[in-house]
Amino acid sequence: MSNDSAVSTSQGTPAVTDTTAPALVAVAPRVSDTPASVQQANKPWLAYFTTALPLASVAAAWHLPAGWNFIGVALALTAFLAALGVTITGSPLGVLINERNLMSLSRLQAATWTVIVLSGYLTLAILRVRDGISPPLDIAIPQELWWAMGISTTSLLGTPLLLTNKRSKTPDSRVVDNTAAQLAESPEDIQSQSQGALYANKDIHDARLADMFQGDEVGNTAQLDLAKVQMFYFTVIAAVSYFVSLATLLQKPGSVSSLPALSQGFIALLAISHGGYLVSKTTDHSNSKPA
Repeated sequence: MSNDSAVSTSQGTPAVTDTTAPALVAVAPRVSDTPASVQQANKPWLAYFTTALPLASVAAAWHLPAGWNFIGVALALTAFLAALGVTITGSPLGVLINERNLMSLSRLQAATWTVIVLSGYLTLAILRVRDGISPPLDIAIPQELWWAMGISTTSLLGTPLLLTNKRSKTPDSRVVDNTAAQLAESPEDIQSQSQGALYANKDIHDARLADMFQGDEVGNTAQLDLAKVQMFYFTVIAAVSYFVSLATLLQKPGSVSSLPALSQGFIALLAISHGGYLVSKTTDHSNSKPA
């Protein structure tokens, strides 16, 4: 027996040492170390579920009682967004997470209006098809609703543009130290994860709902952003009131040919809120300098 495979003991009995064992042992990766795309590939039911949800929304609009059909469609579309989030990011709230691994208020608003308006339009269109009303897609969309959708889209697209300049700057070291103390993180971690002067999470699963109410920069991420809080309240008030208006309107679909409108006064308040939200993005909160 070779010296690599046996060693003589004091009793004369050879002790076998298997030097090939380490090469034969496979170490299974932890779930947290496995990419989300690989994890979801092992869940084929998720793909079927995601595909079935648009069909479920059509069935809900066709078969559920008046008023409840709109609610059913809205729930199906919300579940569809959640399923997409799980499929792509591993989180049901993935549609709300931006490129800095933070929950985004502008994404929340855009997703909310998309679900509500699209659910109302789809429900009314399916009911007109079912009842033989021609043309089924002759559904008017009020100008005020276009303004509300346009305002939310402007915030969604304008936010990354306004923050672009801050990606090429470096926050003051004293600001970094102060933020690190407030968040109980190390200054090195904050600097390595941040995108210029913008605060960022290391992993997508670190995103929290509280992100939507905190500042964007390293200098104010540990503080409450009142412009975001204000816009959140206006969004909730508008979304809830419009949702109820649509559910009430669709209880008598035969005579409905238009989606309800928002008041011009509320559109003005919404525009002012979004204006303050976007202007706050241009202010330097980190005493930053060019990198």
